Amino acid sequence: MERLTAALLFAGCVTFQGWAQTPPAQPPAVQTPATEQAPAGQTASAAEPSQFPLDRFKDFSAIMIGLPTPGSEEEAHIYRSGDLMRMEGNEGRIYQISDLAAKQTRSVSRGGCLQYNGFYIRTYPFSMSQPGNTYERVSVGKETVDGHVCDVEDVTIHVANRPEPAKIRLWEAEDLDGFPVKVETKMHQVIKYKNIVLGPQDPTLFIFPKKTCQVAEKTIGKVPSPGSPPKKAPPAKSPAPQN
Repeated sequence: MERLTAALLFAGCVTFQGWAQTPPAQPPAVQTPATEQAPAGQTASAAEPSQFPLDRFKDFSAIMIGLPTPGSEEEAHIYRSGDLMRMEGNEGRIYQISDLAAKQTRSVSRGGCLQYNGFYIRTYPFSMSQPGNTYERVSVGKETVDGHVCDVEDVTIHVANRPEPAKIRLWEAEDLDGFPVKVETKMHQVIKYKNIVLGPQDPTLFIFPKKTCQVAEKTIGKVPSPGSPPKKAPPAKSPAPQN
């Protein structure tokens, strides 16, 4: 169990910013207010940046399929309540709780609890909303995904202290108040969401053992498994005999 938890941590324990790249080439965009979106293929002029379109989904649950990194089509339950997100794996025996405001994550398993700085990978793309970021939004039409009529939107995220912006494409379901049922990056990594339920979540889902949660070391290669004893220093070697 400890090895499984360590493997999950290796996949997502570092600060995951999820800076997806550009979808297929689109017309240049200007910043669009959250209250106004341009018609398909056009942009709206505005002096102020828009709000990140996913910020309004503060309370929901869903099944997330896929990751922003290659090689995974696994499903996982995700939940959000305010700034807290819970992600479950291994039939709920392992879960992570990320605080999007504090930029911290707790990973909990039967072996214990591990706290580290950064977001768990399945918080993407919701964790891309951070202070200092600005956003541009361009509507590119409508499509139907898994029976949902969607407004398709390209979102450019200008991240402080990063030369290149991040870009993603969202398929926002009209019957789910615009919740994205599909997300795509430039590298054509696709994430889908199903069984989406909007509204307040059970607060007990976001409880973790605060007093027994170990604090991980900064270096990813040194992250211990929850509940594992600290490594002991090797015994000092005896000096070599003198001839």
